[in-house]
Amino acid sequence: MRRLALILFLFAATFVATAAETNYVCVVCGKGPLTGRIWLHQRGAVCNECYQLPNRCSLCGLPIGKDFAKTPDGRFLCAFDKATAVLDAAEAREVFTEARRELLGLFGRSFALNNPEVTVNLFDVDYWSENGRSDGLHKFGFSSTRKSARGEATHLVVMLSGRSRAELSATAAHEYTHLWINENRPADHAIDADTLEAICELVAYKLVEARGQTELQQLILANPYTHGEITKLVALEKENGIAYVLNWVKNGTTMRLESRTSALAAPLTRGTFTTTNAPAALPETLKLGGLMLDGQDRQAVVGGVSFSVGDTKWVKLRSRAVRIHCRDITRTGVVLELDGQREPITLKIGQEKYVP
Repeated sequence: MRRLALILFLFAATFVATAAETNYVCVVCGKGPLTGRIWLHQRGAVCNECYQLPNRCSLCGLPIGKDFAKTPDGRFLCAFDKATAVLDAAEAREVFTEARRELLGLFGRSFALNNPEVTVNLFDVDYWSENGRSDGLHKFGFSSTRKSARGEATHLVVMLSGRSRAELSATAAHEYTHLWINENRPADHAIDADTLEAICELVAYKLVEARGQTELQQLILANPYTHGEITKLVALEKENGIAYVLNWVKNGTTMRLESRTSALAAPLTRGTFTTTNAPAALPETLKLGGLMLDGQDRQAVVGGVSFSVGDTKWVKLRSRAVRIHCRDITRTGVVLELDGQREPITLKIGQEKYVP
């Protein structure tokens, strides 16, 4: 579930001499040039008459004039926001599908659902009762997974209507991550609630980061919902890669993901009837587990070891340890030089190569 404080942009009141004309034109009614008292908003200037209008846009706080849309539960959308607001369930499904496709492109097929069918719907504010709360927190999305006796999963996602496609995409990424966790987290791996939500917010953060939506990145980091855990996970992911975080969900044993040590907790071997702790079997192949691309700051996780360009490190395989030099990291893979081999090798996300 995803919550976020609904922030209305406040007006900065600026008084202009009544007799003087300005270059301002009211963005609500179109009147201008404006004189007298005007009100400045992120969208532009608002005349004093429009400022007195009783209704405000639920997304940006702009006074509602003649050009607007309205959600079924009575929220207003100004002329600017109604153009990008998602009010139709079919469009919401498109947004969810698009976000899921981008996440698989970022993280690889290991982030795909074993049961890919997901029912996606929209809801209005009155879908859930806030029990009279006035703290400004509202639900932006909810997801659930039901498992049958045969182990098949049925997924459901509902998201708040009347939000922009960009905001809805971030919620879609968050809720999709809940579904992935529902499928991949072992029953005996209890995860702290704030950490659980922070992992979902981290995936949403990575999506908007890849899209270059810096304003949404800042909103995710500033959101008090995870009580600061999101900032910790962003830093941890930057150091170790997303593969560490997802691996911890599947194989970790601690409730909180607080350090590289906990992210690398020994995987669990899980049988049909019993669950036992066992040391991880070392792989025989090199595998690119994930990439972190942040401008010129790039990292790759190969064989569970984090590399930056120019790093030379040892990676343990089942038969031996391999000394590896990272020559280059691109948006699609990594170029490595291995001791004892004349030619470099290239790995793409999820790809494995045998090392003789």
